[in-house]
Parts: sequence; structure tokens; C-alpha cells
Amino acid sequence: MLNSDRANALAKWIQNWKKTYNGNPKLNECITWFEWKYEDKELSPSDKSSIATILRYNSEE
Repeated sequence: MLNSDRANALAKWIQNWKKTYNGNPKLNECITWFEWKYEDKELSPSDKSSIATILRYNSEE
């Protein structure tokens, strides 16, 4: 489940990715990072949707 701390950590990771690679990560890369970071191998469809929303929000200029 994505709580506010995890959502903020993901947003920060996305921002760091953008600075490092000069572009946005793919959704799959965000999901992989999240599973690695929180050792959560079974993300629900709702969690994946939330990750996609966070990625979209942080991809805007």
C-alpha cells in the first residue's frame, strides 16, 4: 500500500532520476524501484495505478 511517506520517496526518486538522466523514468522502472525499496513483490493494481499517477504528476515541467 502506498502511504504518504512512500509516495513522497517515489516522487523524490523520480526527481533525482530526471536530474541524472535528463528525462523521465518509465512506469516499469518506477514499479521495479518501489518493489526493491520496500521489498513488496505483490503490488496491487491500485498501487500500480497510484505509482503511475505519481509518475505523471512528477513528469510535468
